[in-house]
Amino acid sequence: MGDLFGAYRSVSSEKRDKSFETISAYEEHYMKLLKKYAPEIQEIEQMMRNLREERKRFYLEELPQIQHTMTADNVLSEENKAEWLKQLQENMEHSFQISEALIQHYITKNLEEFERELKSSTYGG
Repeated sequence: MGDLFGAYRSVSSEKRDKSFETISAYEEHYMKLLKKYAPEIQEIEQMMRNLREERKRFYLEELPQIQHTMTADNVLSEENKAEWLKQLQENMEHSFQISEALIQHYITKNLEEFERELKSSTYGG
């Protein structure tokens, strides 16, 4: 996902004011924003954790179980079993990628809102 907060690390030289009051006020404003967005940050973290767990469960538990069940099946040919498993895996991976893209979109929108609020303050820019 890259460096999500990289844009907040550098401040142009003309906007640098090293007075303690300015730095302190900026940090206080930043912490208030983080506190305000804590539910969204936690929600994003939970969505990402859930996606990782679902992907892990599919590859480590569900897919092997399906493969084992299909091995015992004498109705389908080996070629059909292999094709079906390949399609299942491709479809699931596509589903995971769509979920990941939706989470990324949600993250981007939240970062844009966070950035707007940070810049709208007298401390952000």
